[in-house]
Order: sequence, then C-alpha cells, then structure tokens
Amino acid sequence: MTVQEPDYVFEPIGVGRGFEKIVASLRGAIVRGDLPTGHRLPSEPELATQLGVSRPMLREALKALEVSGYLEVRRGYGGGRFVAAPEPEEFHAITTAPLSTLNVEPRHVMDVRLAIEPWAARLAAQARDANDLARAVRKLGLAGNRPARTVQAIVAFHLALVESSANPVFVAVYQSLRAPIAMSLGERVRDARWCADVKERLTHVMRLVDDGEPDAAERAVRRYLVDYEDDRERPGIAR
Repeated sequence: MTVQEPDYVFEPIGVGRGFEKIVASLRGAIVRGDLPTGHRLPSEPELATQLGVSRPMLREALKALEVSGYLEVRRGYGGGRFVAAPEPEEFHAITTAPLSTLNVEPRHVMDVRLAIEPWAARLAAQARDANDLARAVRKLGLAGNRPARTVQAIVAFHLALVESSANPVFVAVYQSLRAPIAMSLGERVRDARWCADVKERLTHVMRLVDDGEPDAAERAVRRYLVDYEDDRERPGIAR
C-alpha cells in the first residue's frame, strides 16, 4: 500500500487536561475520516507543535491510541505511526486513569502489583471464583495477532483476579493502574512466543483458583509477574 502523508493540520488543543484532549483530537480525526486508514501521522515534534502540547504528554496519548488499536507503529525505512483499521469491536473509548503514566516508573507499578495480586489470587482461590478469569483466558486465546485485543485480555484477567478477592480497596487501587499496565504491555504483545507463554501461565493460575488452591495460586501469580511483566529494571513507562 502506498503511504500518503495527510494534509490534515491539527488545531492547538489549548489549556486543560492535555492527555484527554490529545486523545480526543486524534481519535476524532480518525473516526471522522480526516485521517484515513494507512495515513502516517506527522513526526512527534511537528505534531506536538501543531497541538501545542509537550512531547512527553503527546507520547503518552499516542501510546494509548496504539494500545487501543487506532494507531500502529511501523519500523524501518518509511516507518512511523500510521492510522490503523482494527475490527469494530477493537474500537473502544479511552479514558484517563486517575494515575497519569507520565511520572510513574515501572518499579512503582510492579511494587504495588506484587503487594496486591498474589494475595488477591489467594482470596479468589479460597472463594473458588474463576468464572471471570476463564472468560479473560478465552478472550486472550481469541486475540490472535491483534495487539490491542491481547492487551485488553491480559488487563481484564488481572482485573478479574483482583475483583475476585472481594476486597474493594484492592479493586480501587488496581483500577488506577490499568493505563500504566496496558502501556507497559505495548511492545511485548507483538511477540507471539511471549503471548503463548502468558496464556499458558494465566490458564494455570485460573485452574488453581478454580481448584481452590490458595497457596499455589498466590505463588503462581507472584512468579508470573516476576517472570513475565516485571519492568522494575526499566527506566520508565512513558517513552
């Protein structure tokens, strides 16, 4: 497909909650057809200038749109960020989490997750509540090579695990982490082997919960997080 540069020029978004306004501006242009499928966005410096926003804030919004299926990144010569064409069910609203990803480091997020998720798995196993976990695993199996679907399924599994703990404080804290967690998965979900391994490990956790094995479920979740999602050695989520 021939790459075309769009003539569309963005209006400055003005002051206020930059992340929300950047996402709304870009998503609106895509949904209206001002930026058709296959068109390449301007470079980050140019787009930041057009919108009148900082590059870190812009990068956070672009990552959210990529994870949600509106944009795709192509590497190499002629690469850049391009308008994607996901299936209709992949289009979903992007909301701003209470916790911005701009000043959050991976170690902060993982420290909290390791404090919450293993214990949530123990409580879920005690209650033998695995229905939502099973649905998330099935969704992950159907994601195929669609990164946006894979991210949604993995985040849905973690949220279902925390909700199964029946601890409203755990759930409230975890809800604030959804955006940083989703963004941290952005590159990994392109690796088919990684995705297959994750599905196997999460299926194992689901079975332990369903079988009512609290000790094993707690250990399995802790090991999974450390082996597959631990970003504490990386300098930051927002890149």
